[in-house]
Amino acid sequence: MNAEKRIINLLREKREEGILQSEIPKKLKLSKSTVSEILRMLEDDGVIVRERVAGKSMRVWLSDFAPKPIEGLMRVGILKASEYPHVLLACDDVGAVVKVFDNALELTKSLALGTIDVGVSPFITQTMFALTLRSIRIHCVVAYNGSGIFMKRRLEECRTFATSELSAMESNLKLFLEKLGFNVSELSFKYFSSPESMISCFKGCEFDAIAIWEPYFTMLKDEFEHMEFKEIIGEYPCCSLASNVQFYETQKDLLEDFIEKLKRYAKSFDEVKASELIAKKMGFDESIVLKSFENYRFSAELSKDTFRFLENYGLKLTGEIIKRIADI
Repeated sequence: MNAEKRIINLLREKREEGILQSEIPKKLKLSKSTVSEILRMLEDDGVIVRERVAGKSMRVWLSDFAPKPIEGLMRVGILKASEYPHVLLACDDVGAVVKVFDNALELTKSLALGTIDVGVSPFITQTMFALTLRSIRIHCVVAYNGSGIFMKRRLEECRTFATSELSAMESNLKLFLEKLGFNVSELSFKYFSSPESMISCFKGCEFDAIAIWEPYFTMLKDEFEHMEFKEIIGEYPCCSLASNVQFYETQKDLLEDFIEKLKRYAKSFDEVKASELIAKKMGFDESIVLKSFENYRFSAELSKDTFRFLENYGLKLTGEIIKRIADI
C-alpha cells in the first residue's frame, strides 16, 4: 500500500477526532517531508482539512469528518428512511456529500459538533439539541407522518414496546398510547439504535410491539397487525432540516440555494428517480420505497404552528425562543 493510501486510512480511522500532523510520520514510519508533501496535495484536492491548533501544530481530518465547514462543500446527514426524496434530489443538484445514519441521536450530535453541515432528523430531536447546545438552526420540516406501530398481539394486551430514543418514534408512540388510554408509566420500553436490529428482535418475540418508520413500515405490513400513528394523533411533523450554525453563518448562499431547490422538489418531483436515489444510497428495494411515499406529506416549510405540535410532547416554547432556534 502506498504512502497516500496509508495516510488516508489512518485519517479514516481517526474520524471526527483527527490527528496531529506531527504524529503521522511516527505512526506510519514515513519521513516528515513525505507526509508534508502528500498532505499538501490532498488538501489542494479537497480530500483533507488542516487547522492550526497550537503554535505550529496542525490537526488533520478527512474532509468528510472535519468538525468545521469546508468552503464550497455541503455535507448532509440523513437517516436510513424513505422520507427524503426531495432532500436527495436537492443534494444531487448542488453536489452535496450525503451521509446515512442509523439513528437520530448520532446524526443530530454530528450536526451539533459540525462534522456534518446540514442534517435531517426528527423535529423533536433537533429542537431539543437546539435548545440545549445552540449550535444548530432549524429551517424547515421536510415530511409529515410516515410511521406507526406493529403488534404481535392485540394492542390492549401489549406491555413491552421497542422504539428509538429521543426521536419522533418514541414521542409519537407514547402520545399514541396515552390517547388510547394506556398508563405509559406502567409499560416497558426498549430502545434500539438500528431499525434492523429492532425488527430482528421483534420477530424473535422479545417484546410485544415496535414503533417503526418508512420504508420498514411498508415492508412489514403483510406480516403483522399494525396502525399508523396519524390514525390516533392526527398529522404530525416527522423530520426537519437544520444546519450547523457555523456553516449557516459562513456559507449562507450555498445553504439558501439548497433550500430553494428543496422547496421546488417538495411541490413536485420525479418519484421514480427519487426512489432510485434512495434505494441506491440505503440498499432498499425501489418498489418498496416508491410505495412508501404514499404515507408521507412532503414539505419544506416551517411555522409557529409546527412548534405548537410539540406541546403534545410536553414541550412548550415561547415565540422568542422559537425565533432564536429557527427560521420563523
